[in-house]
Amino acid sequence: MKHESTAAEILKLVGGEKNVDSVTHCATRLRFNLKDEKVANNDALKNVQGVVGVASSGGQYQVIIGNEVNNVYKALTQLGNFATNNDAPTVKKGKLTTLLDTISGIFTPILPAMIGCAMIKAVLLILKTFDLVDLDGQFNTIMTFIGDAAYYFLPMLLAWSAAVKLKANVGFALTIAGVLLHPALGALMSAGKPVAFLGLPVTPATYTSSVIPIILAVWILSYVERFAEKYSPSVIKSILKPLIVILIMAPLTLIVLGPIGAIAGNYLASGVSFVNTHAGWLVSGIIGGAFPFLIMTGMHYSLGPVVLTAYAQTKTDSIVGPGMLVHNISQGAAALAVAIRTKNKAFKQVAYSTSITALLGITEPALFGVNLRLKKPLIAVIIGGVVAGVYVGLFGVARSALGIAGIATLPAFITDHPWNLVHAAIGCVIAFVVTFIMTLILGFEDVPEDGKNQATQEKTSTNDRTTVAGVSEHVLTAPLTGKVLELSTINDEAFATGAMGKGIAIVPTIGKLVAPAGGVVSAVFPTSHAIGISSNDGAELLIHIGMNTVKLKGEHFKVHVQEGDTVKAGDLLIEFDTNAIAAKGYDLTTPIIVTNSDDFVDVITTDKESITIGENLIKII
Repeated sequence: MKHESTAAEILKLVGGEKNVDSVTHCATRLRFNLKDEKVANNDALKNVQGVVGVASSGGQYQVIIGNEVNNVYKALTQLGNFATNNDAPTVKKGKLTTLLDTISGIFTPILPAMIGCAMIKAVLLILKTFDLVDLDGQFNTIMTFIGDAAYYFLPMLLAWSAAVKLKANVGFALTIAGVLLHPALGALMSAGKPVAFLGLPVTPATYTSSVIPIILAVWILSYVERFAEKYSPSVIKSILKPLIVILIMAPLTLIVLGPIGAIAGNYLASGVSFVNTHAGWLVSGIIGGAFPFLIMTGMHYSLGPVVLTAYAQTKTDSIVGPGMLVHNISQGAAALAVAIRTKNKAFKQVAYSTSITALLGITEPALFGVNLRLKKPLIAVIIGGVVAGVYVGLFGVARSALGIAGIATLPAFITDHPWNLVHAAIGCVIAFVVTFIMTLILGFEDVPEDGKNQATQEKTSTNDRTTVAGVSEHVLTAPLTGKVLELSTINDEAFATGAMGKGIAIVPTIGKLVAPAGGVVSAVFPTSHAIGISSNDGAELLIHIGMNTVKLKGEHFKVHVQEGDTVKAGDLLIEFDTNAIAAKGYDLTTPIIVTNSDDFVDVITTDKESITIGENLIKII
């Protein structure tokens, strides 16, 4: 996958940088907050190389990538400056949509930390099960508190992510979380005596591992901060605003918000416990069957408060985890059955790889790339998920560590109940066998060899053949005049590490950028600071004028070409004012990147220290 070209296409098809309020990512998908989702071109996005599918839920526009999402995200953020682009109007969203968007936005950023700690606990459980660790030793003690860290200090993590989502000051939010977790408060609560502040009672509560209290507090904090910002005199705002915020929020959280959140959390945990006790089999069956639709809409993250609140009370999750486990296995089984039955060699490889990924716990590639695409395998997934979900629910299967559920994380289902892991494993077998057989019985309409994107594939394969077989080597000439630098020396990690592709950089002394080779202009970025060219010899080129110059929003740049234009080497592409850009503090270092470097034997750059437009710069073999 060419991450940079994929990112550029995605950005263009979601409406460009001006239509993006913010963007983040989870394990498999880019999550956009768009100003107007109607602008996004769903059909075109689904056909972009590297995109598995698209979904919209909870106020988020989601582009499903799969395992390469982090690389695409890095390339995307390199191209755009989303946080400060607020020129376009934001489309008003409904209250429910806003709520789901907020919940998802708060929980998504902290999931990697929670998964990491959960896996530490899973490893420790394995060691304990096989008597490989001294329960009284320091190793066990240290591993235990490492595994517990993200959950014990969960209010801190939530304070940070909630502040970012609700546009509150992160420092204020973390301070309020610190008030709730301070050891002195815990000592007062555990002393057995009534606690009061300013003559008002402070309700005893334990806030470690809690969810609702800190989210409620940060929500109110966002309003208090705005109030303090508005009414604090400018002369003393720097000291008065922090004083007002902390002086209001700390007592308010201790006396009102914290107890309300704790009580709400206790009721939520009790409700979950009641449902689990009296109808656990039904809940797991529903989760096992409905989870594909939760993933499609992104609503599986909205279950976070339920799971974490229950986990804080019982240290296990018997609501979502078991159903999610058997669903993930079902997705993998369906994709494997498709891989065995399909006659399309390319699609067979996709199905095999996504099957393995799903069995390990990441299901979006299998769901969107295989099972949903063929429809009938998804029906088999639902059947297998329901059957296996009812089984694990009947036997009260629970997990003792949160995170991704799959074969690799089965140790997370080791609990005090000696048969819990066995029943979890049996549930996986049921899910796999039922789904696999049902997929074969139901069948599916196979993907033809040329696929649904025949024109695109033919164009791609033609370029690939030209690159590998038709050309032994070709040269790119210098598009700029100036000082030559190796990529590894420039002040940008994405370029310097070669993550964007091989190439070289030039610090221009003249504000003219010309085409380094003949070809077609593949992308002209809205801020005019970068341009993409598909050369006639198959090279995909990205030229990025300066570092962070996206923030100039096109100021001091003049573009002379449009996307789709045919150019020859030496044609003027962009003019820019080097003095004005430098005066505003921007580094003019300009990387020239061959983004599809892996398609070639080698990319050899010049050893000159300075270069003039038209001189040989890069040799591609």
